[in-house]
Amino acid sequence: MNANTEDSKYQKAKKRVEKTSATPPARLFHLDNLRVYLTILVILHHTAIAYGAGGDWSIVDPAVDDISPIFLTFFTAVNQSYFMSAFFLLAGYFTPRSLDRKGRARFIKDRLIRLGIPLLLFTTIILNINEYLYIVYYLKGSFSPIWAYSPAHLWFLQALLIFTVIYVVYRVFADRITSRRISQCYQDRFPPNTALVLGIIILTVLTFVVRLRFPVGSWVAGLQPAHFVHYIFSFYVGILARRGDWFNRLTKRQARQWGIVSLVVIPIGLVSISVDVLSGNEENFVKLMGGMHWPAFGSALWETILLVGITVFLLYLFRERFNKAGPLLRSMAKNVYTVYIIHLTVLWGMTIVFLPVNIPTILKFFIVSFITISLSFLLSALIRKAPYARRVLG
Repeated sequence: MNANTEDSKYQKAKKRVEKTSATPPARLFHLDNLRVYLTILVILHHTAIAYGAGGDWSIVDPAVDDISPIFLTFFTAVNQSYFMSAFFLLAGYFTPRSLDRKGRARFIKDRLIRLGIPLLLFTTIILNINEYLYIVYYLKGSFSPIWAYSPAHLWFLQALLIFTVIYVVYRVFADRITSRRISQCYQDRFPPNTALVLGIIILTVLTFVVRLRFPVGSWVAGLQPAHFVHYIFSFYVGILARRGDWFNRLTKRQARQWGIVSLVVIPIGLVSISVDVLSGNEENFVKLMGGMHWPAFGSALWETILLVGITVFLLYLFRERFNKAGPLLRSMAKNVYTVYIIHLTVLWGMTIVFLPVNIPTILKFFIVSFITISLSFLLSALIRKAPYARRVLG
């Protein structure tokens, strides 16, 4: 494929984005829709853990069969490889423009309001609501208020705040060194496959090294270091992607290649999880989490390939196929941030309600997921109508 053809495709893709966007500031509907998808995936992920998937969870409803834990654990394993990294990628993508438009002082103030206030509200009010549900309705015990910093799933906001501050500090020094735009690799094209493969190798080694000390499941200051190589990489790649307009320059051929790679690699993880779960070999399963073991290296490699492969494929898929939004999707896009914050409370409540319901685990998983997703978006819409709520929640 010659350069003129590729450039023509890029211009067409860019025009599609501009055409389907509203008046300035333009809405990138495909990225809005991608955030909706990822937010729903977060709820499904947490629901899966409640019904038998591997992971730490307070309110659980043990599976009544042997197959559900395999299916749900595999589902969460694939999710973990890319979905939170994709959130960081999108956050990084919108950071440079916001910083350039607002300036450093206003930008930091805005981040403190948007990220800090939800963290404060969660660790004081919402945390105690969750604990009340857990202790009174699940454990049947006596509730006492908790006064401690525990961000739970809002570790994402905590990490994002840290990443953002580091980037602003970097820009302070970078802007003093040169008045010209910061150097940018691959300004005229999406990074080639050779660069992506090299990135996979480096990320795999770094992830493996980190997990020697911090295996999957270990927490430090509300964060899980085992996944942070991917998160840091994704956030700062998002910044580079914005500068180089990579999302619009991604070609169908490259996206298809990485989609095929993902489809080939995904079943390898299914075989490994199925063998360990069915055989009851917890020792081998633990080795996947980290340590000086070949399974730990293989797990890090598997996750990293899927991080790159699935993310690249989804960026193209949403740009080409899901770049429009009707009233429902627009409303959902406005509420994804609030949904992310409150969904845990809704999920715990629904899990408790369905504890006495005697139906197959997989069916219960889908029913509770659907109700939790629906209620979370409805409650979010109501919460955002409160005075000053949109200043914080968007």
